[in-house]
Amino acid sequence: MAIVRTIHGDVDPSTLGVVNAHDHLIRVGAGEVYIDPDHLLDDEDKAVEEAGYFVDASKRFAPTATIVDMCPASSGRGVLKLKRVVERVPDLQVIQATGFHQQKVYLEWRQSWVNQYTVNEIADLLIADIVEGVDANDYMGPLVKRTDVRAGVIKWATAYGKITDWEVKTGKAVAIASKETGAPVNTHVTAGTCGPEQARFLIEQGVAPEKIAIGHIQRNWDPWIQEQITKLGAYVELDGTNRIKYVPDNARVNLLKVLGEKGYGKQILLGTDSGKASYQKAYGSVSGIDYDPAVFCPRLIDDEGFDPDYVQDLLVNNAATFFAFEPLAG
Repeated sequence: MAIVRTIHGDVDPSTLGVVNAHDHLIRVGAGEVYIDPDHLLDDEDKAVEEAGYFVDASKRFAPTATIVDMCPASSGRGVLKLKRVVERVPDLQVIQATGFHQQKVYLEWRQSWVNQYTVNEIADLLIADIVEGVDANDYMGPLVKRTDVRAGVIKWATAYGKITDWEVKTGKAVAIASKETGAPVNTHVTAGTCGPEQARFLIEQGVAPEKIAIGHIQRNWDPWIQEQITKLGAYVELDGTNRIKYVPDNARVNLLKVLGEKGYGKQILLGTDSGKASYQKAYGSVSGIDYDPAVFCPRLIDDEGFDPDYVQDLLVNNAATFFAFEPLAG
């Protein structure tokens, strides 16, 4: 039977409710925080507040809500803090990621364990996160202390306009982990580049297309690019709402219209990727993790003329399908 693996155990996919397919509630340190301290999200009380906004806004569309926390290995995961947060927010579930961010986030990448270990050894560590429990020390080493929090999705990320040798290695390990466990792969593309290339790479490595979602791909606003991914059978993840510094949201609205008209409406995931303190209401922003159910999707229905069933697919049904898997290990 297909399940979704949350930090509190395996659940029926129908219980997820509204899903934010890519966001961040807790990040306790590591490379991204060193590069930009705005990425630090270590306040449990503020995480509870921010998650509460999301759950409340989601009530228009479903009784429950799920956030996919896409902080991967050695990138500042604080799974025990995150677990405590979820326990304080009624009607919330969280899926924790394993896998990797792009190479540049790992400041010590030349000496990292990715360089020291074989692809199979790396894959074994990802598999252990999924079937045993995420390391309390986030693979920052040298000791590994397994928690009871198991990962339910695998992240893979690539650089701007290229896939580095380091990222090819992590991608191969991610593919093995997905094939061995059944867990889906949700990716990060940098500034909208390498989306179709990511999908083709993972498929060539043996990952089923329907277990692949290419994340942040809305940063390339060309519907033709999105279609190169969906034609393969993979999902596109459109996130980063309300990022006016990049492009207004009407571009996202138009992209959803085109993809829906072409018949790809069930291969789209939504997220906000509010992974900085300055992007979250609890830290003072005017919008946050709740933006899709609170603002964007009501806009689609009330002002843009979208079919409510299509919006329900975007918020609820597509994610329930994508994040579900038949556990193949553990």
